[in-house]
Parts: sequence; structure tokens; C-alpha cells
Amino acid sequence: MTVESLAQTRVGQRQLRLIQALTEQEPLDNDHQVSLDLLREDGERWGIESAAIDSDLDALKSLGMVNYFRSLAGINTAFIEQAGLDAAHEFRQLRTNPRRRAQEIRDAVLNWLYDMHLTTNGVQALGDFLASQNANFLGEPYTVVELERAGEWLVDQQYMTGQRTWGAEVLRPRITTEGIRLVETGNSVNDILSSAGVTVNKVNISGSQGVNVAVASSNVTQSNTLTQGQIEQAERILGSVRAMLNPAVIGVTEEVAAEAVAVAGQVDKEIQSQAPQTGKVRALLLKLMELAATGTVQGGVDALNAMMQQGVAGM
Repeated sequence: MTVESLAQTRVGQRQLRLIQALTEQEPLDNDHQVSLDLLREDGERWGIESAAIDSDLDALKSLGMVNYFRSLAGINTAFIEQAGLDAAHEFRQLRTNPRRRAQEIRDAVLNWLYDMHLTTNGVQALGDFLASQNANFLGEPYTVVELERAGEWLVDQQYMTGQRTWGAEVLRPRITTEGIRLVETGNSVNDILSSAGVTVNKVNISGSQGVNVAVASSNVTQSNTLTQGQIEQAERILGSVRAMLNPAVIGVTEEVAAEAVAVAGQVDKEIQSQAPQTGKVRALLLKLMELAATGTVQGGVDALNAMMQQGVAGM
């Protein structure tokens, strides 16, 4: 399980925030042992959910990132393994990467404008975005400067209109027809081709890890199908999903449960096909993790998602 794949789900992001918070605690010894007291008392300071610390530690332990001893009094300290130190460092670099943030905020702003277009009469200023729940990348808040640059780019690319002011603010920002079309197709604004006449050859192999691709070559076939062991793992995950992803067990709504049944059916259909595609199965499992994360019974949610995380990590 990579940091990038963990960061694709809300639960995974929460676990990454915890491992990062652990590395920011004062070590108790030379073995990277840290106390959990401050995190339990004031988890909000580090952007973590104190009530989910134990279950998140279980998930991080299964990934080889931490170790700990659970006494009758609970878990008081944790040892950060090298994999955990590496993951925290990579997550910190990822969420503060200027290029990634510049790209992600463009999509975040455009999707926010689309939601405002559907649910309100519009917004008064682009700066209102910073008060929305989308105004962060992996928990790291966007800045005013980042928003100004994103707004300028969206206007220049004709995805947004508005009245520019001397202070770089955009008054009465509105999503354009082109912007609506892009959001509704599910594509990113960063996927557009260069308008300067540059030909972009984009190769996207869903689910491929460590493969070599021959670009512009004839008679080349890319194959990335599930092994029998991976199929069996996916079948075990489906069994747990069907048993647990319902209102009675983890507290999801009836609508979420119905959607989960449909997604599980897609997984089942794919793994029973002649050449089940790793990327497609992984994407569907990540969707199931998102659905499970909406549950209200935290222990059950985390147990189910930990199992699915292990399955995704093995693909």
C-alpha cells in the first residue's frame, strides 16, 4: 500500500495524518517510541480524530508502520517503524508539493463553483472558497495566493467568469458552460491538451505498477490482469463487504448499502471475466472503501476498510 493509494480515501488520509502526527511527538527513547497522551487529549491540533486512534493504529500496524503493546489500560505508547517514518515524510512532501497543490486547487475550485451553481444563486467572491470544506489538499489548507493563481488560470482557460479586482479577488465568479461540461464528465482541468500546438501523448495504464511501455510502437500489448491469488483475495473481501456493509453492522444508510451491493456486483463480474483487470478491480475496491467510510460504527468501518486496504495493497 503506497502513500498515494492510501491518500485516495478519507480513512487512508486519516491514518496518514496519524502517522505524521506520531512523528511530530517528542520521542521517549532512541527506538522512536512516542506517547499517545497529547494526541488523545487534543487530536484536533494535529488534524486527527482522537476516537479513531486505536483502530487507525491497528491499520497502521497491519501495514508495518507502527508497533505497540495493548494493555488492559489500552495503548499508551507506539513504536514508529522505518516504514512509518518514510510514509510520514512522503505524506508531508505530497500534501505540500507546490505543483500538485496548484493542479488540485483548480479542480477543487471548479467543482465548488459547480455545486454553488446547482444549490445557490452563486457566490459573491472567489475568496468564499477558503471557507468551504474543499479548501484543503489532503488536510493542508490552501492559501490566498494559491486561490488567486487558480482563479486566474480558470478565467484564462474560460472555465470560470467573474469580475477581477485590483486585489486579485474575483467578484461574482460563475462556472461557464465549458466548465460544467468538464465537471460532469468527471475529467480534470489539468488533462487539457496544450493550446500552443504541442502534441501530448498521454499513456494511462490503469493499475500498472513498475511496467515498461513502448510508446508509438506497433504490435505491443499491455497486460495487467489479476493472478489467481488476487482473485481469491477479492472474493474474500466481497464476502466481508456483503456481510458488513449494511445499516445493521456499520451504520451506513440504505442508499449507501444499495450502492455498495451494485459496486460489489461489478467487482464480482470483473473477477469472473476471462481477463480480470487489476486497475478496474482496485478502483472498485477503493469506491467500496469510500462507501464504508460513511458508516457510523467506527470499529466496524475501520475493520472492513483495513481488510480492503490489504487487498488493494496486494494488487
